[in-house]
Amino acid sequence: MRKLSFYPKLAARSIKNNRQFYLPYILTVIGTCAAMYILYALNFDPGFDQLGAGTTNGQAYVQFFMQLGIVMVSLFCFIFLVYTNSFLMKRRTKELGLYNVLGMGKKNIAGILVFESLYIAVIGIVLGLALGVLLHKLMMLLLYWLMRLPAPFGFAIQVKAMVNTSVFFVVIIFLTLILNLWRVGRSKPVELLRGGNVGEKEPRINWLVVVIGVLTLGGGYFIAVWVKDSVMAIAFYFVAVFLVIIGTYCLFTSLSILALKALKKNKRYYYKSKHFISVSGMLYRMKRNGVGLANICIIATMVMVMISGTLSLYLGCDEVVRLNTPTDIVAQARHYYHYTSGEDGDISPEQAVPINPDALNNYVLELFAEAGAEPTSGYQIEDLYVNTEVITKNGTHVSTEFYIITADTYAAITGEEAPVLGKGEALAVLSVPGANDQLREGFSFQEYDLDGNLTGNPGPEFTIVGECENILNNIVRTDALLAAGEENYVLMVVDGTETLDEIGKTTVTGIYYWEGRYNFATLSDAEQNALYDAFWAENHDFSAADCGYVAYFRTDTRVDVESDIFGLAGGFLFLGVFLGLVFMMAAVLIIYYKQVSEGYEDQRRFDIMRKVGLSRREARRSIRSQILTVFFLPLIVAAVHIAFDFKLVLQLLTLFALRNTTLTALCTLGTLAAFCLIYALVYMLTARAYYKIVDARPQESRS
Repeated sequence: MRKLSFYPKLAARSIKNNRQFYLPYILTVIGTCAAMYILYALNFDPGFDQLGAGTTNGQAYVQFFMQLGIVMVSLFCFIFLVYTNSFLMKRRTKELGLYNVLGMGKKNIAGILVFESLYIAVIGIVLGLALGVLLHKLMMLLLYWLMRLPAPFGFAIQVKAMVNTSVFFVVIIFLTLILNLWRVGRSKPVELLRGGNVGEKEPRINWLVVVIGVLTLGGGYFIAVWVKDSVMAIAFYFVAVFLVIIGTYCLFTSLSILALKALKKNKRYYYKSKHFISVSGMLYRMKRNGVGLANICIIATMVMVMISGTLSLYLGCDEVVRLNTPTDIVAQARHYYHYTSGEDGDISPEQAVPINPDALNNYVLELFAEAGAEPTSGYQIEDLYVNTEVITKNGTHVSTEFYIITADTYAAITGEEAPVLGKGEALAVLSVPGANDQLREGFSFQEYDLDGNLTGNPGPEFTIVGECENILNNIVRTDALLAAGEENYVLMVVDGTETLDEIGKTTVTGIYYWEGRYNFATLSDAEQNALYDAFWAENHDFSAADCGYVAYFRTDTRVDVESDIFGLAGGFLFLGVFLGLVFMMAAVLIIYYKQVSEGYEDQRRFDIMRKVGLSRREARRSIRSQILTVFFLPLIVAAVHIAFDFKLVLQLLTLFALRNTTLTALCTLGTLAAFCLIYALVYMLTARAYYKIVDARPQESRS
């Protein structure tokens, strides 16, 4: 019994004596445990039943974002807690070695480690769950407020969330215990006792790592600059991220050593007291701590990219809503010129009849009248999308995307008078690299058969008679062709509907879009939803109303689109900020352990230099120079990463119909400024711990 009680007491004393190492670690376990419980609790929340009123996607969005957050936090917690556990064991090796030399066997040391892990698990999980329960309702209100959803009433402790969270952290702490026992079991007593005091030679430059770092970092930056549209951004984003991560590790582990050795060879720079001490200190430190600096840099980049991207998306929601529903209600119809109805690809005679815009508008107005609603204003737009090949006047073949609208549509969107255009005349916005001048001189569409083969017959010919305003964002909707490349298209304004029909029949792959946009004087949100439901419940008979062949018809109300877009963007913002705080907590812990461990390493070195004549003022000046350089280097590199990543983020945001470069730039700069401020505060707090350790007299052992 006495032997069994010995281990718990010694483990508790060890945690108390090493509280400057254990306390931050336990606080991190508490924080990550609370974060995990909150995500699970939000995912399992029974209040989802109340989300049916006002939105159809609220429950799906909440569960999607929470499940995504659970996966990301789980992966991050596993890697991070195992990684930071190595800092603890590094500081404990001398103490455990002393136990071993004084007669304790490795089984006895294992007993101490078991109870230490048990204490960490009990304290971390219990307090983490308690904190999660306290913050759960607050986080729920914040999430639902951002998503503009009705917050469920009541408060409930999610037992299933508690069980899942507890099991997850028990597994992680158990794995760290196994790793610690393995380290102790394979180490010799002398190695444990000497700890981290083994002398090191000057680090050598690994030229292979240098080359890999230059190639991967350059490759990631090249991809970030090279991407032209959102499709390419999706395809290559994670490739670029992977290359930059590899390059960052190589940068801090080998490229930094190369730079410091270059400074050392500069005798005028190196042989000065503050430069000599700081450069030599950093040179030996980079070999061991380069990975830690790279981790800080990568985490900082992740935090700033997540928060700035999701914040710009959320702040741009009003613009996206306006683009999708510029009026209270938008009724949209489509006609496909090459509508496949059978294996032979033939189209029936009725399918060949295009939409009659005026008849379709009258039909929609009749539906409004039957539902008891009458629009006070409105307008129609017509556009044709074709991805085809044209021939310029000098015989050059140009393949690109065409967005073709009528003169009346152009006038309705811009508020200007309709341009007067003759047959074969067009206004245009050209964005086809290398072919713009040739297209301005004139071109003709080529005729295709129903199988998509060229017939050799000439199609409609056009001459560009002037420029028009780029109103593509007011035409292309989020649910239709949103991934279209913005660097390779032609926006054309032609005389009327007959010309659209002629081009569509010639190219056979065109999609004709008709939209009726209507405003109502006094139409509440509930009435909009009722009107929306009435339209969907209607069994539309377009042929009887002489509307032509309508292959697709839908209506969107502003209130419904607003709910959907804010639900999506609000969930992204919540998850971005939530994960950003978790990652920031991890970065602070890494920085703290780094400062403390380096303080103990530098303590004896500065004590020797003071004994041989280095003044206290010179010592503190060199320390400050060294800390500032090492501490802010990850932040500087992270800022460079963000600068190259900016274009990729812009392209990805276009997938959500957000093309506001100024807004995204302001959010990025604001996030960077806020992060720098927080980072500076962390520096002041952790640097104080470093100075305190270095100024203290070195001790031979710690109990």
